Amino acid sequence: MLIIILSFGFIIINEKAEIIFSKKITNKVNSYINDNYKNIKNNIKIGKITYNNKVFKTKIISKENNNLYFYIYYTKGKITDSYKKDYEEGSTLLKHINKKLTKQINKKTNIKCITNSTTTLNKYTDKVKERIIKEDKLQSLKFYYIKNEIDLDTWDKTNISKSIVDIISKMQKKEIYPKYYVFIINNTYEITKSIEINNIQEDFINNPNKEDIIKDILNNNNSKLLNDNNITFKYLNE
Repeated sequence: MLIIILSFGFIIINEKAEIIFSKKITNKVNSYINDNYKNIKNNIKIGKITYNNKVFKTKIISKENNNLYFYIYYTKGKITDSYKKDYEEGSTLLKHINKKLTKQINKKTNIKCITNSTTTLNKYTDKVKERIIKEDKLQSLKFYYIKNEIDLDTWDKTNISKSIVDIISKMQKKEIYPKYYVFIINNTYEITKSIEINNIQEDFINNPNKEDIIKDILNNNNSKLLNDNNITFKYLNE
Protein backbone atom coordinates (compact mmCIF):
# COMPACT_ATOMS: atom_id res chain seq x y z
CA MET A 1 0.00 0.00 0.00
CA LEU A 2 2.87 2.33 0.86
CA ILE A 3 4.47 1.68 -2.53
CA ILE A 4 1.25 2.66 -4.31
CA ILE A 5 0.99 5.95 -2.39
CA LEU A 6 4.60 6.82 -3.12
CA SER A 7 4.11 6.03 -6.78
CA PHE A 8 1.10 8.32 -7.07
CA GLY A 9 3.00 11.00 -5.18
CA PHE A 10 5.82 10.81 -7.72
CA ILE A 11 3.35 11.17 -10.60
CA ILE A 12 1.77 14.26 -9.01
CA ILE A 13 5.17 15.90 -8.59
CA ASN A 14 5.99 15.29 -12.24
CA GLU A 15 2.65 16.66 -13.40
CA LYS A 16 3.12 19.85 -11.37
CA ALA A 17 6.82 20.32 -12.18
CA GLU A 18 6.09 22.29 -15.33
CA ILE A 19 3.80 24.71 -13.44
CA ILE A 20 6.17 25.08 -10.50
CA PHE A 21 9.30 25.77 -12.52
CA SER A 22 7.96 27.26 -15.77
CA LYS A 23 8.66 30.90 -14.82
CA LYS A 24 12.17 30.05 -13.65
CA ILE A 25 12.90 28.06 -16.80
CA THR A 26 11.40 30.77 -19.01
CA ASN A 27 13.81 33.29 -17.52
CA LYS A 28 16.72 30.93 -18.08
CA VAL A 29 15.69 30.32 -21.70
CA ASN A 30 15.36 34.05 -22.36
CA SER A 31 18.78 34.68 -20.83
CA TYR A 32 20.22 31.85 -22.92
CA ILE A 33 18.82 33.38 -26.12
CA ASN A 34 20.13 36.84 -25.18
CA ASP A 35 23.57 35.41 -24.48
CA ASN A 36 23.83 33.16 -27.53
CA TYR A 37 21.37 34.26 -30.22
CA LYS A 38 20.91 37.98 -29.83
CA ASN A 39 21.37 38.37 -33.61
CA ILE A 40 18.17 36.42 -34.37
CA LYS A 41 16.08 37.48 -31.36
CA ASN A 42 13.85 39.81 -33.40
CA ASN A 43 13.19 37.10 -36.00
CA ILE A 44 11.98 34.31 -33.73
CA LYS A 45 8.98 33.27 -31.67
CA ILE A 46 9.45 31.41 -28.39
CA GLY A 47 7.06 28.53 -27.90
CA LYS A 48 5.51 27.18 -24.74
CA ILE A 49 7.77 25.23 -22.41
CA THR A 50 6.83 21.57 -22.03
CA TYR A 51 8.05 19.00 -19.52
CA ASN A 52 8.58 15.31 -20.19
CA ASN A 53 10.97 12.67 -18.82
CA LYS A 54 12.67 15.24 -16.57
CA VAL A 55 13.45 17.49 -19.56
CA PHE A 56 12.06 20.96 -20.18
CA LYS A 57 11.81 21.81 -23.87
CA THR A 58 10.78 24.84 -25.87
CA LYS A 59 10.46 25.35 -29.61
CA ILE A 60 12.08 28.45 -31.16
CA ILE A 61 10.38 29.28 -34.47
CA SER A 62 11.41 31.67 -37.24
CA LYS A 63 8.86 34.41 -37.88
CA GLU A 64 9.58 34.02 -41.60
CA ASN A 65 8.74 30.33 -41.88
CA ASN A 66 7.15 28.05 -39.27
CA ASN A 67 9.14 25.10 -40.65
CA LEU A 68 12.44 26.73 -39.69
CA TYR A 69 12.86 26.07 -35.98
CA PHE A 70 15.05 24.57 -33.30
CA TYR A 71 14.65 23.35 -29.72
CA ILE A 72 16.15 24.48 -26.45
CA TYR A 73 16.41 21.82 -23.72
CA TYR A 74 16.84 22.30 -19.96
CA THR A 75 17.71 19.35 -17.76
CA LYS A 76 19.75 18.88 -14.60
CA GLY A 77 20.61 22.56 -14.51
CA LYS A 78 22.09 22.55 -18.02
CA ILE A 79 20.81 24.09 -21.27
CA THR A 80 21.47 22.61 -24.71
CA ASP A 81 19.89 23.22 -28.10
CA SER A 82 19.56 21.96 -31.68
CA TYR A 83 20.31 25.38 -33.22
CA LYS A 84 23.23 24.41 -35.46
CA LYS A 85 21.59 21.44 -37.17
CA ASP A 86 17.96 22.55 -37.22
CA TYR A 87 18.18 26.34 -37.63
CA GLU A 88 21.60 27.31 -38.98
CA GLU A 89 21.90 24.31 -41.32
CA GLY A 90 18.14 24.33 -41.88
CA SER A 91 17.54 20.62 -41.31
CA THR A 92 13.87 21.04 -40.36
CA LEU A 93 13.08 23.48 -43.18
CA LEU A 94 14.91 21.60 -45.94
CA LYS A 95 13.26 18.32 -44.93
CA HIS A 96 9.86 20.01 -45.26
CA ILE A 97 10.76 21.65 -48.58
CA ASN A 98 12.20 18.50 -50.17
CA LYS A 99 9.08 16.53 -49.27
CA LYS A 100 6.84 19.29 -50.64
CA LEU A 101 8.94 19.78 -53.78
CA THR A 102 9.00 16.05 -54.53
CA LYS A 103 5.21 15.89 -54.28
CA GLN A 104 4.76 18.94 -56.53
CA ILE A 105 7.15 17.70 -59.23
CA ASN A 106 5.71 14.17 -59.25
CA LYS A 107 2.21 15.60 -59.68
CA LYS A 108 3.23 18.17 -62.28
CA THR A 109 5.26 15.82 -64.49
CA ASN A 110 3.80 12.41 -63.66
CA ILE A 111 7.41 11.29 -63.26
CA LYS A 112 8.25 9.46 -60.05
CA CYS A 113 11.33 11.06 -58.54
CA ILE A 114 12.69 12.47 -55.32
CA THR A 115 14.39 15.81 -54.67
CA ASN A 116 17.07 16.71 -52.21
CA SER A 117 18.92 19.92 -51.39
CA THR A 118 22.50 20.11 -52.61
CA THR A 119 23.87 21.41 -49.30
CA THR A 120 22.84 22.83 -45.93
CA LEU A 121 20.98 26.14 -45.62
CA ASN A 122 23.94 28.10 -44.26
CA LYS A 123 26.09 27.25 -47.30
CA TYR A 124 23.79 28.91 -49.82
CA THR A 125 24.22 32.58 -50.67
CA ASP A 126 22.06 35.09 -48.80
CA LYS A 127 19.80 35.60 -51.83
CA VAL A 128 19.25 31.90 -52.34
CA LYS A 129 18.72 31.38 -48.62
CA GLU A 130 16.11 34.16 -48.60
CA ARG A 131 14.15 32.52 -51.43
CA ILE A 132 14.34 29.12 -49.75
CA ILE A 133 13.00 30.50 -46.47
CA LYS A 134 10.22 32.33 -48.30
CA GLU A 135 9.61 29.20 -50.42
CA ASP A 136 9.64 31.47 -53.46
CA LYS A 137 9.40 29.68 -56.87
CA LEU A 138 11.61 26.87 -55.69
CA GLN A 139 11.16 24.61 -58.71
CA SER A 140 13.24 26.98 -60.83
CA LEU A 141 15.83 27.70 -58.13
CA LYS A 142 18.93 25.55 -58.59
CA PHE A 143 19.36 24.63 -54.93
CA TYR A 144 18.28 21.00 -55.29
CA TYR A 145 18.86 17.91 -57.39
CA ILE A 146 16.44 15.36 -58.78
CA LYS A 147 16.95 11.62 -58.42
CA ASN A 148 15.11 9.32 -60.79
CA GLU A 149 15.11 5.59 -61.51
CA ILE A 150 14.78 4.34 -65.07
CA ASP A 151 13.90 0.71 -65.82
CA LEU A 152 15.05 -0.45 -69.25
CA ASP A 153 14.96 -3.78 -71.02
CA THR A 154 17.51 -2.62 -73.60
CA TRP A 155 20.79 -1.57 -72.08
CA ASP A 156 22.65 0.34 -74.76
CA LYS A 157 24.06 3.84 -75.17
CA THR A 158 21.25 5.04 -77.47
CA ASN A 159 18.36 3.82 -75.35
CA ILE A 160 19.83 5.05 -72.07
CA SER A 161 20.81 8.50 -73.36
CA LYS A 162 17.40 8.93 -75.00
CA SER A 163 15.60 8.02 -71.76
CA ILE A 164 17.65 10.56 -69.82
CA VAL A 165 17.03 13.28 -72.42
CA ASP A 166 13.28 12.56 -72.37
CA ILE A 167 13.06 13.10 -68.61
CA ILE A 168 15.13 16.30 -68.63
CA SER A 169 13.03 17.65 -71.52
CA LYS A 170 9.77 16.94 -69.66
CA MET A 171 11.12 18.70 -66.58
CA GLN A 172 12.13 21.76 -68.59
CA LYS A 173 8.73 21.98 -70.26
CA LYS A 174 7.22 22.27 -66.77
CA GLU A 175 9.80 24.93 -65.82
CA ILE A 176 11.60 22.63 -63.40
CA TYR A 177 15.31 23.36 -63.26
CA PRO A 178 17.33 21.44 -60.66
CA LYS A 179 21.05 22.00 -60.27
CA TYR A 180 21.68 18.49 -61.58
CA TYR A 181 20.19 15.02 -61.95
CA VAL A 182 21.06 11.63 -60.53
CA PHE A 183 19.82 8.70 -62.61
CA ILE A 184 19.70 5.08 -61.52
CA ILE A 185 19.46 2.87 -64.59
CA ASN A 186 18.00 -0.57 -63.84
CA ASN A 187 18.33 -3.54 -66.14
CA THR A 188 14.94 -5.26 -66.12
CA TYR A 189 16.40 -8.48 -67.57
CA GLU A 190 19.08 -8.66 -64.92
CA ILE A 191 17.54 -7.02 -61.87
CA THR A 192 20.75 -7.03 -59.81
CA LYS A 193 22.45 -4.91 -62.44
CA SER A 194 22.07 -1.15 -61.94
CA ILE A 195 24.16 1.94 -62.54
CA GLU A 196 23.93 5.22 -60.68
CA ILE A 197 24.96 8.18 -62.85
CA ASN A 198 25.65 11.40 -60.97
CA ASN A 199 25.77 15.07 -61.89
CA ILE A 200 23.93 15.01 -65.20
CA GLN A 201 23.40 18.64 -66.20
CA GLU A 202 20.65 20.14 -68.36
CA ASP A 203 23.06 20.64 -71.24
CA PHE A 204 23.28 16.84 -71.56
CA ILE A 205 20.32 17.20 -73.94
CA ASN A 206 22.42 19.02 -76.53
CA ASN A 207 25.72 17.38 -75.74
CA PRO A 208 27.04 15.84 -78.98
CA ASN A 209 28.99 13.31 -76.92
CA LYS A 210 26.11 12.07 -74.80
CA GLU A 211 26.04 8.58 -76.31
CA ASP A 212 29.80 8.26 -75.94
CA ILE A 213 29.46 9.29 -72.30
CA ILE A 214 26.94 6.49 -71.74
CA LYS A 215 29.12 4.08 -73.70
CA ASP A 216 32.06 4.77 -71.38
CA ILE A 217 29.82 4.25 -68.36
CA LEU A 218 28.55 0.93 -69.72
CA ASN A 219 32.15 -0.10 -70.28
CA ASN A 220 33.00 0.91 -66.72
CA ASN A 221 35.49 3.38 -68.12
CA ASN A 222 36.13 6.47 -66.04
CA SER A 223 37.28 8.33 -69.11
CA LYS A 224 38.52 11.85 -69.80
CA LEU A 225 35.19 12.51 -71.47
CA LEU A 226 33.35 11.83 -68.22
CA ASN A 227 35.81 13.92 -66.24
CA ASP A 228 35.47 16.82 -68.67
CA ASN A 229 31.70 16.71 -68.16
CA ASN A 230 32.00 16.26 -64.36
CA ILE A 231 29.96 13.06 -64.53
CA THR A 232 30.58 10.20 -62.14
CA PHE A 233 29.01 6.77 -61.90
CA LYS A 234 28.99 3.60 -59.85
CA TYR A 235 27.62 0.12 -60.36
CA LEU A 236 25.17 -0.88 -57.65
CA ASN A 237 24.59 -4.28 -56.03
CA GLU A 238 28.20 -5.27 -56.52
